[in-house]
Amino acid sequence: MLRKHQQEFQQIIDQIIASSQTRNIVVYATPGAGKSAIPMQAGKLISAGLADKICWLCPRSSLQDQGERNFISPFFREMIGHNLLIRSSTNEIDPCRGTDGFITTLQAIAVDKYSTVLNELRRRRYILVIDEYHHLEAEDGEWMKAVLPLYEAARYRILLTGTLGRGDKKKIAFTPYRQSGDCLLPDLEGDSETHFIEYSRTDALADKSIIPLEFVLHDGQASWEKNGKEKRSKISTATPEARDALFTALHTGYAKELLETSVLHWKRHRKAHPSSRLLVVAANIKVTKEYTKYLQGQGLNALIATSDDDKAALKSIKKFKAGKADVLVTCQVAYEGLDCPSISHIACLTNIRSEPWIIQMCGRAVRIDPMAGPYETQKGYVFAPADRMFTELAARIDADQSEAMAVEWSRQARKESGLLPGEQGGLFGNEPRITPLSSRMLNGYSQLPAHQFAGTDNMALKTNSEIEADLRAQIESHIRTFSFQNRHNPKRINAEVYAYFAGKKRENMTIPELENCLSYIKTAYPLNFIRGTGRPRVSTKAVPINVAWKVA
Repeated sequence: MLRKHQQEFQQIIDQIIASSQTRNIVVYATPGAGKSAIPMQAGKLISAGLADKICWLCPRSSLQDQGERNFISPFFREMIGHNLLIRSSTNEIDPCRGTDGFITTLQAIAVDKYSTVLNELRRRRYILVIDEYHHLEAEDGEWMKAVLPLYEAARYRILLTGTLGRGDKKKIAFTPYRQSGDCLLPDLEGDSETHFIEYSRTDALADKSIIPLEFVLHDGQASWEKNGKEKRSKISTATPEARDALFTALHTGYAKELLETSVLHWKRHRKAHPSSRLLVVAANIKVTKEYTKYLQGQGLNALIATSDDDKAALKSIKKFKAGKADVLVTCQVAYEGLDCPSISHIACLTNIRSEPWIIQMCGRAVRIDPMAGPYETQKGYVFAPADRMFTELAARIDADQSEAMAVEWSRQARKESGLLPGEQGGLFGNEPRITPLSSRMLNGYSQLPAHQFAGTDNMALKTNSEIEADLRAQIESHIRTFSFQNRHNPKRINAEVYAYFAGKKRENMTIPELENCLSYIKTAYPLNFIRGTGRPRVSTKAVPINVAWKVA
């Protein structure tokens, strides 16, 4: 069953097919509520003959892999009724390779010096999907300069975001603004070519498309040295020293105490919910490694994902999502868009205090876990410092949850009576010029009580790009084995294969072409015959070593 924002999106697509002039659709949906289905729903324009392909832009490679997997998800295929495929691409020639589109990253677009993606969008009628588009600054952003020509070349544009605010308070690209007192606010009115769809946390809770959160916030006492003087303060203080106190706490003893508290609660929770997993968000790469080592020392299967090694981070995220690890410790990645329904606990050990960032992070624990029992028994837990901003934000989220519960109670009452048919904030990421000395956690400062499934585990299914990589590996392995057995240089065999396939590189081949190539080399370069003699190769593996020695 489609959710409220998905239903609205489907109606707009149907109107476009029926001759509406709409070209732009903006979906502003609370994190975790299910924006992933939107690109697949947009594919209906391809079936209707109004578009040719889909180009999906996302902020990072972990979301790139996730987006490609969504298209092969049996859940989405049944829910939406589509049979589309896309593949991951990085500025490649022919990025679709026989599929219905491709997904790439904003980083890749920014370094596409040969404009391969732009030329592709100019060649066909594309649906351009920009995921988490709040990353694009309205003015002077490097990513924006690279994306703007793609936006102008696209036939249809779909913008997705979980927040309409930025930590640096700059304007978001492709978003109109209106003056409201002393503030500039996003204008969601739209026009003949643009439709805005908003899906709030209250909407999502009323639809039961996300689960409620419970915040467990702890105060702490910190001491540090600044300008030769020792200072001391609580994290919860409203004074200008709060920033220094928070930074000190997250780089001394308080952080470990909060982490231990989070882990203890998570372990108890796992007794009733074995599928439950823990996400630890650290302050920097150094402590991320320290936390990972500490948790592994506790006997936990913990993986690390940091921004300094994208390939390793992606590998860790894949394993975590596939259930091959219980804990993921991360810094600067794996908080935005991470789709892992089993995350029930988040330990927030970072001093970043941007409201959009915190909302995105908290959104990792609101997805419904199909393995965790009935919806009513599920809840996400966020352990964090009790600084003023986090406390205020937690109170606002709890107010949304209370409002959603009131709506649900009202709906149930009307049903029983027969009336119904059966962001703002500062960025504290920069390190203050202080020397942290010590800190300790005080008693729980604030615990705010909280008054189907949007995806499926697709990690066992292979994406198009993974199938391509597997076929290329098989071809390479076969050629190397044949070359070794027959004393040939692999370059010679590769040159022969290259010439046979009219000079087309394997890295540019589609899946059917790679399958054809693999079949050809198995026939032309057999491993069970000595080349040029026609005599079968005698396997030494079938003869025990001692027997072979006696025969000799």
